[in-house]
Amino acid sequence: MNQEMYQKVIDANIAIYNTISKHYDTCEPHYRPENVAQVENKLKNIFAETDASKMLDLGCGTGFLIDIAKKYVPIIDGVDVTPAMLEKVDKSGNARITLYTSDTGSFPVKDGYYDVVTAYSFLHHLYDIKPTCITAAKALKKGGKFYNDLDPNFYYWEQINSLQRGGDYHPIINREIEMVTYKDEDIEKNFGVSKDDFNHAEFGKNIAGGFKEETLRETLLSSGFSKVEFFYYWFLGQASIVNDPNSSKADNLKQAALMDNSLQNILPLSRHLYKYLGFIATK
Repeated sequence: MNQEMYQKVIDANIAIYNTISKHYDTCEPHYRPENVAQVENKLKNIFAETDASKMLDLGCGTGFLIDIAKKYVPIIDGVDVTPAMLEKVDKSGNARITLYTSDTGSFPVKDGYYDVVTAYSFLHHLYDIKPTCITAAKALKKGGKFYNDLDPNFYYWEQINSLQRGGDYHPIINREIEMVTYKDEDIEKNFGVSKDDFNHAEFGKNIAGGFKEETLRETLLSSGFSKVEFFYYWFLGQASIVNDPNSSKADNLKQAALMDNSLQNILPLSRHLYKYLGFIATK
């Protein structure tokens, strides 16, 4: 592993997210109510399967998962490399929440201490995910679960990056070209941070181009996990269905669910239409 690049990516994350931490909860779409509900349902199932009492959240950021999990798990530890993000975590409630400023790949965990480890929209912030996957496996009890979600799907990124900016496409596609390929310009304009720092802070997305299920499976199995289940999330055009002003939100969500079900039924043929992938890995 290139240690110099590994550290450069860590430094870029600190620089970028120290700057935009106060805006993070309002500018990230995963804080929308329908996504929070979807994630909570997944977590509730994982907590029930593992009878969870201890959780470790890697790359916890401002506490998106902690806010959900603290209603169900009494002991939660969160790890993030950016102090300004950790300062935003809400530690109120009955759960005992402890936060650590550390690189997740070198965080000194207790062997077999946790029932659940999580990493939400985080792995793409790393230069090399293997050390963090090893941390997760080491931290878990036998049979424990590592839940990861909302990381970029390579096959989607590949398709969008192959398209021409400003091409004669439907507005849905042109918007995705801007969001996927030119997000660094938007961040530089709105927050005054360098495109180079932003791209290195999201190395797995903006430089490596996302994650392949096949490569992730190999990495996780070689890190100490016995089984990995993958899922794909947020198909191209889903936002336009969910936010259609011509019908009710309830009807929109129902229509989006029907489309999603159809696309899920034809995986892997449809996987290039899904923006994100995630997994649940069992120790």
